Amino acid sequence: MPLFDDNNAVKSQWIKWGMVGDYIAGTFIEVREITSQFPGKEGERVKVYEIKADEGSFHDLDERRNPVNPPISIKEGDIWIIGGRQGIDAQMRNIKIGQKIGMKYTDEKPAKTKGFNALKILKVYTEGVMDEAYLDSYEPSAKDILS
Repeated sequence: MPLFDDNNAVKSQWIKWGMVGDYIAGTFIEVREITSQFPGKEGERVKVYEIKADEGSFHDLDERRNPVNPPISIKEGDIWIIGGRQGIDAQMRNIKIGQKIGMKYTDEKPAKTKGFNALKILKVYTEGVMDEAYLDSYEPSAKDILS
């Protein structure tokens, strides 16, 4: 059956943050928790954030974790996933579902432990504007209603 051809498989759209300057701008549409698959963090619950994109671009990473050119262009309307961590989670506590935001990879700090990757500094930006078109179509989940 042609539908089940590997070329038709839907891929998750995770932003990789490969190079300082990578960014996404759009509407914050969801936060949820998943079980981490990262080595040393297996089984831990981590937040993931979903953004309905207006624009952006980022660099994928090769097997040696080096940025790959050209950057991947983020198309308007696509849904992208950003993995949470302490710095992002703290900033995102101040953001509401339906709010227009931007996230940008602004800097990196050397790892404190030799052999580990540098710490990527990501900043969340907002002017406080709500996406009224998105909110008009938004159907809250039971979790939203109970909170």
